[in-house]
Amino acid sequence: MRLAWFLGISGLMPFIAGLILTLSGDGSAVVTNGLSLDGPQIMLSYGAIILSFMGAIHWGTALEREPDRAWPYGVSVLPALFGWLVWGLSLLNPTESGLLMIALALGFVILLIFDLVRGRAGDFPNWYPRLRVLLTMGAAGTLALAGVYST
Repeated sequence: MRLAWFLGISGLMPFIAGLILTLSGDGSAVVTNGLSLDGPQIMLSYGAIILSFMGAIHWGTALEREPDRAWPYGVSVLPALFGWLVWGLSLLNPTESGLLMIALALGFVILLIFDLVRGRAGDFPNWYPRLRVLLTMGAAGTLALAGVYST
């Protein structure tokens, strides 16, 4: 349990770094040899990956608890598809990254609500919903703040 908390909180670092880059000016910083780190793209790409990861937890739960029911597998794929769509839209139209970060933040909040319902149904260990609330506050909070700043 402690390791899950440590790793989960450590996983917020890219969100924090992306927020700092976003708030620091034009949203990007040149690191070396012309390599540029773009705060909104860091947040959107990493956010899409993490939202997908959070959805995959439901796939694992379905394998263990409801292997013959289709809906948990379907629910587990929706966050990945939504994250991919948001990130893809940000690549096609970077000027909309602020609104897309807010959309991704809402995706995290919606998945949290579903996770809390499933937690009450006994699908997760007792400590997991508290961790999810904290991590969602970090991920969605940084995404929303950067999104509002960028719009």
